[in-house]
Amino acid sequence: MLVPVKWLKEYVDFDLTVTELADKLVACGFEIEEIIDLSSKIQGVVVGQILSLEKHPDADKLQICSIDVGKDQPVAIVTGATNVKVGDKVPVALDGAVLPSGKTIRTGALRGVTSYGMLCSGEELGLTEADYRGASVYGILILREDAEVGKDINIELGNDDIVLDVAITANRTDANSIVGIACEVAAVTGKPFKGVDVGYQTSGGNIADSLKLENLAPDLCPRYLAAMVKDVVITESPAWMKNRLRAVGLRPINNIVDVTNYVLTEIGQPMHAFDLSTIKGGKIVVRRAAENEPIVALDGKQYLLQPNQLAICNAEEPMAVAGVMGGQNYSIFDTTDTIVFESARFQRNNIRRTSRALNLRSDSSARYEKGIDYQSQRTGIDRALTLIAQNGWGKIVGGELDSFPNPPKPNIIGFTADDLERILGVRVPEGEILKILNALQIATTLKDGAFESIVPGNREDIVGVNDIAEEVIRIYGYDRIESTLMRYGKMVVGERSKTQRVTDKVKNLLVGKGFCETVTYSFISPKAFDLLGLAAEHPLRTAVRLDNPLGEDFSVMRTTLIHSMLKTLSVNMLRSNKSAALFEVAKTYAPKALPLTELPDEPYKLCLGAYATDFYAFKGVAEELLDVLRIDAGFRPVKVDFLHPGRSAEIYERNYGVVLGYLGEVDSDVADRYGMDKKVYVAELNLDLLIERACDFDSFRVISRYQSVDRDLALIAKTDVAADRILSVIRAAGGELLTESSIFDVYCGDQIEKGYKSVAVKLTLQSADHTLKDAEVNAVVDKVLVELGLKLNVTLR
Repeated sequence: MLVPVKWLKEYVDFDLTVTELADKLVACGFEIEEIIDLSSKIQGVVVGQILSLEKHPDADKLQICSIDVGKDQPVAIVTGATNVKVGDKVPVALDGAVLPSGKTIRTGALRGVTSYGMLCSGEELGLTEADYRGASVYGILILREDAEVGKDINIELGNDDIVLDVAITANRTDANSIVGIACEVAAVTGKPFKGVDVGYQTSGGNIADSLKLENLAPDLCPRYLAAMVKDVVITESPAWMKNRLRAVGLRPINNIVDVTNYVLTEIGQPMHAFDLSTIKGGKIVVRRAAENEPIVALDGKQYLLQPNQLAICNAEEPMAVAGVMGGQNYSIFDTTDTIVFESARFQRNNIRRTSRALNLRSDSSARYEKGIDYQSQRTGIDRALTLIAQNGWGKIVGGELDSFPNPPKPNIIGFTADDLERILGVRVPEGEILKILNALQIATTLKDGAFESIVPGNREDIVGVNDIAEEVIRIYGYDRIESTLMRYGKMVVGERSKTQRVTDKVKNLLVGKGFCETVTYSFISPKAFDLLGLAAEHPLRTAVRLDNPLGEDFSVMRTTLIHSMLKTLSVNMLRSNKSAALFEVAKTYAPKALPLTELPDEPYKLCLGAYATDFYAFKGVAEELLDVLRIDAGFRPVKVDFLHPGRSAEIYERNYGVVLGYLGEVDSDVADRYGMDKKVYVAELNLDLLIERACDFDSFRVISRYQSVDRDLALIAKTDVAADRILSVIRAAGGELLTESSIFDVYCGDQIEKGYKSVAVKLTLQSADHTLKDAEVNAVVDKVLVELGLKLNVTLR
């Protein structure tokens, strides 16, 4: 929120520097994102008055101006402008001046005559007609007649202020206004808060004589307050009001609209003004919209409202989307004679949903979404009517229309200084407690050691004594809490859990293999399951759908990481990255049934994805990962809807048969749907199972000092016998002497009988305590061949 310091000083007369003020606000819980000096864009430009004009001796289109700039002697400036005359007050950029464009003005000679500066146009000062009257005129900007000669131009333009950009946390909705910040400043500085200036005289009559109010949706509009002003004068706002609105980023429009924006910024209460002549039937009706009920908003677009959206209507049709934006046909016109001010409290969640559904936002909707209290409707409308009366812009009609069926009861909190000490760990004097809370506009009394606080309506974040303690200590000072060592408990050496150790080991290995970690959204589109080509009854399609998603593309919670991985690989491929190897560790969400009757399972999954590699290299990464975790895993054929049927495998634990995951080449049709024209490989493993079965402690094994012996076997097996089954039998038969076995070639061709294949296997044998003899080696090989023949009908080629 942007907070001009001069505006703040209207409510608290503090004597701090801006930096000191910012430090105070930070100390009591606010973040200052930026300190903006409005005068920094224009430097060295002053108000000058033209004393005389002479033609340039060597240039017909140039004039020499003698200008009073508030110094002992006037300065001479050469200009080509034709719209200036003697007596005009103009902006004068003296030597060294800096303009908003970044241009620096220097003394120089024009056709032999020295010019000690430059006269400025409105455009050169970065001004529009809305900023300063006459700024859009071609030529030099002519200032007001009462502009003070020699003064910095920023004072004349209203830019002589410093603005604090304050970050307001979601729980402090009361601080989303100048008055809210002023209350905080009063509390931290100990200076009195002056209160909001309200007070006006009515001109007689009663609003109820010409207008009725009917609130048909009190659940969505807990309070609706309306007041009337007649004989309205539509004009531009005074300079001070326009300057303040511009300082907080709002564009001045006319006095009535500016008053509503001024109150929004100052009080935090959104307001709207209707032209009475457009309120058909003499009735304001607050109701839910009819289905597809049309309204043309102030942005000129037509919107179709729905029954769950609130509308402010006349007797026939909607005049505004409640809390979001007014209707184009019901705004204030130059011919408007009588206006009706609206000051209401709308249900914040309904405003948020309506704004999002219509894709329509405004300053008012943003404020309503943050939440406003029940008090600001009264303060806001009184402040608006006061501004109207003070500036003579209309006559206030007596009475008001107020729908407030369920006023909330005040929240009263009782506590003692001892209660706060137990919470805070520091003793705050009773007098300080009383002073701080009352300074924060929390009416507090003390009697016989017991405090009683009446929480104001704008502090919905204060519900109990813990919140009172927080309010006290943030003003009293967190730095006044002494640092102490723990009095109880024993010191222990922290350690990382098995989950952390195994997860880090997995990530480090993959990074070492050239993989990069990626993080993607947990929400995906329902179309993802179609892209993956999942069957209609596939269990991965059973997904939790969000009630209030950001959009259809983020409307279900993912049951697999594969879709997100393929999307990420696709982006890399489309951006001409020649290769990519990625992994992600994240939760998936598997509901036991829909609709949900209990929380879904949330297993952690490990997903790998790569292209510009081959199946065996990719599979090798998975094998090494399992080997590092010391999980005795195998691979067997599997059918996965989105993987190639001949180049995919299920990963399982050999000892117990537990399925750990799968890997394979992505089916070409699926890859096409993701816009990829290369072979892509993916794997998804259940990380929870890997962690459970991993052996994550290091053990020592003596390295044999004796020579190892290699034997290569060429085996004949049926084509349907998986290589993994052959290796399993070999490892079981090889005993302790067999230290390693691997397949290094598979051949199917003319020299092999149809329906069979040749599998080349390397065996490595080694003893820990002696050199192996041929007889020992041959015995192991013979046993392996016998077992292969008996169990798999595999023979030596």
